[in-house]
This record gives sequence, C-alpha cells and structure tokens, in this order.
Amino acid sequence: MKNKRNLFLIALIVPIILLVSMTWKPLWTLNKGETILLETIPVDPRDILYGDYVSLRFAIEEFDKEAIDPSLLEELTSKNSGNLTVYAVLERQGSGDLFTLKTVTANKPNEDLFLKGTMYYYGEPYDGDQTIYYADFLPDRFYVSENTGMELEKLSQKGQLLAQMKVKDGFAVLQDIRPK
Repeated sequence: MKNKRNLFLIALIVPIILLVSMTWKPLWTLNKGETILLETIPVDPRDILYGDYVSLRFAIEEFDKEAIDPSLLEELTSKNSGNLTVYAVLERQGSGDLFTLKTVTANKPNEDLFLKGTMYYYGEPYDGDQTIYYADFLPDRFYVSENTGMELEKLSQKGQLLAQMKVKDGFAVLQDIRPK
C-alpha cells in the first residue's frame, strides 16, 4: 500500500517539476537580465488562432564579412555553413539602451553582453557586392492587441520601431515593441 502511494506521489510531482523547469530560464532572464533596445524590420501578418502579431526581423541578424570573427569566417568558407552555433556580441550606442552588433563569433563571450543563436546560411551577392550573412538570435513573433498591427506596420515601413527585451547569458525575452 505504501509503495503505491509513493508511485502516485512520484507520478504527480514529476510533471510539476518539468513544467516549473520550463519556465526557469525565461523567468531568470526577466528578473536578472539587462534591458536593451534593438532595431527591427517587422511585417504585419495575422494568425486565425492567435490573432494579430508582428513578424520581426532584427538589424543585428543580417551582417557583412567585417562583423564576423576571422576564425568563424574560416569555418564558413570551408563549406561548413548551416546550423552553426554563434554568439552576437552587442555594444551600446551612446548612453541609452540601444544596442548594435559588434561582432559574431563561434566562441562564447565571457564579459560582454551577447545573444546565442544559429547561423544558418549566407547570401551570395548578385551584383559583385559583399556577401550578406544571416543568423537567428531572437524571437520572431510579437503578439499585439486586435487591430493595432496595421499601425505598427506603418511605423516599421518608416524604420521607426524598436524592440525592448531582457537579455541574460545569451538568452533573450522580448518584452515590447515601440516607436523610436
């Protein structure tokens, strides 16, 4: 009888522990992370189940050869591109909360503010210009109130949106998008 009760308690506690552990990293980031602002390039789609949302592209996710650490660039030129874990080292612009890309590296930074992501491909130049490299560092959807997406789309077409997020140990939680 005691053995059945212990099994029941284990069966009850394990799912609760799993659910709580899934919220640990985002909650830790929200409480201890640094608040930053990043420039976005959003599009305004609509999802039948979830409502209005803004699909986001961030300026730091597209970069040229000068932003890449030389050792990472060697890996990319040796045809090892695709699903590489990379780190975007960020630098503060002026005295505000706006951050831009400093460098992209394959080595985890120790001191700087950074984002962990995946470098999945790079675009070959069409007209002989520089190759553009792409990486995925951040969430790509932000859900908004009903009928507010069009206003955000107009602002994004003018390049007037910023994304506010908390960042801790390479992990980011998107908090808000707002006009510049």
